[in-house]
Amino acid sequence: MKHTTNKKRGFTILELLIVISIMAVIATLATGAALKAVKQSRNRRIDATIVALEAALSNYRAQENQWPIEVKDTDGDGYDKRIGTENATVFKKLLKPGSGGTKYLDGSALLTRVKGKRLTVKQALDKGISDIAIGYPDPNDPNTFKYYTVTFNLVTDSVNVSR
Repeated sequence: MKHTTNKKRGFTILELLIVISIMAVIATLATGAALKAVKQSRNRRIDATIVALEAALSNYRAQENQWPIEVKDTDGDGYDKRIGTENATVFKKLLKPGSGGTKYLDGSALLTRVKGKRLTVKQALDKGISDIAIGYPDPNDPNTFKYYTVTFNLVTDSVNVSR
């Protein structure tokens, strides 16, 4: 008598579906973690830029013995606030060499928006654009561009840059 053995090769459809389902769950979890990391890194970049802008403004004040713009308390609250695109006037002088010959800001890492296009400040300056408002892509919606707000405190003679 001959014995025939039926050896199956390969996987059943059920086994394949289970493996594919497990891989889909792992991919979903990894994608969520990656997106969260990207958003956190965008927020960190914005925070680092705020620190750099405040330092540049404070350095300008210390070196030139004045702010880069004429600061006025127009509404009597002790502050001069430059909101959104108004910050262009504040940062304009910081992008040019000061009395010591050095620039207070490097425009190659700062972002602006010109005619609907996102550019670095250096690119905008190279194109001959002089009034450049400095901003950032919104971490929640990278298609939305926002500008930093600069607040001069006339009582303490200090500056604050915020989102």
